[in-house]
Amino acid sequence: MNTWTIERLLGLEPYEFEDLLGHLFIKMGYRSEVTQRSRDAGVDINIFIENFGLSHTWIVQAKRYAEPVGVKEVREYSSLRYRDNVDGVIIATTSGFTKEAQKEAAEHNVKLLDGPLLVKMLEHYMPEDSDRRIQQLAVSEKRENVGLEGTVLKQGEKTLGETEVLFRGERVLMACTNKRIFLIKNTNSLLSKRREVLYSVEVRDMLGWAHEMPSIYLVMGGRQITVMGMRARKPEQITEMLECLQQEYIRGEHLLKFDRTKDEFTVLTNKRIAKIEYSGGSKDISLKDTLGTEIKGGGLLGRSKLVVMGNMKDNARFEIDCADLASWKEAIEAAVRIS
Repeated sequence: MNTWTIERLLGLEPYEFEDLLGHLFIKMGYRSEVTQRSRDAGVDINIFIENFGLSHTWIVQAKRYAEPVGVKEVREYSSLRYRDNVDGVIIATTSGFTKEAQKEAAEHNVKLLDGPLLVKMLEHYMPEDSDRRIQQLAVSEKRENVGLEGTVLKQGEKTLGETEVLFRGERVLMACTNKRIFLIKNTNSLLSKRREVLYSVEVRDMLGWAHEMPSIYLVMGGRQITVMGMRARKPEQITEMLECLQQEYIRGEHLLKFDRTKDEFTVLTNKRIAKIEYSGGSKDISLKDTLGTEIKGGGLLGRSKLVVMGNMKDNARFEIDCADLASWKEAIEAAVRIS
């Protein structure tokens, strides 16, 4: 029985699908870089390979679609090859491609990976990394007390704990200190055993976290807000560690409210309101520039949405679509009053 199926790929969130593709190309021998979603400039993944001085760079576009990818999208992405001066573009989808799209791709060195081919690649390169989120495979409680061995800690940095999480389609170790959060992957071979730090997040850059069973979302600040999602077999272990860190980041900008829909994250902090799309778009409005909120729609043919209006000079305005609009309206207005 195949461990990877198109149905399971369609069950992933769009950003999870991108992360999974990034790791597939790593297994294939490439260096892979999944772009930060708020700053991807239309690119989902960059992959690189270099052998004996010969190097190749490709752009990968991830399309978790049920319907075939059309010629318009192939034409749009083929232009990225010339804009970014790379060797070619790969479009990977869970569906297929129209005949017009296939013809366009052949003319512009765009490589197409359809759903059946993608499943075969996953089975070949990642047979041990099936979607355990669905299978819920048992994991032995007995494991090495690896801690942060091999990682250089800063002065005054102390380990708080560790637990396993599902991140980018793979099981990795999440380890927390009082200053940083690490995501660590164990890489074993016949001759050696080594550990690779996939991510290191400074606690001071965190705005907060949200827990939606079975997922944990870390919300990071900076010029643009970003969200990192993971799934945990024992989420209480993660929440205990994160609660210990709260006093380290709560003094500055911090998370007040968080929501997730099928297309985007909505974030409210004590300084701004932000929407982060899974596809990479991001928009925020400073609370100081927020002029008001209003719930609109909700008629027989429409769904109510919360409209947030910002400084008219910047033409800042966006709509929030979530289950509890009244609580969001109240929370935003309260945050504006004290900002």
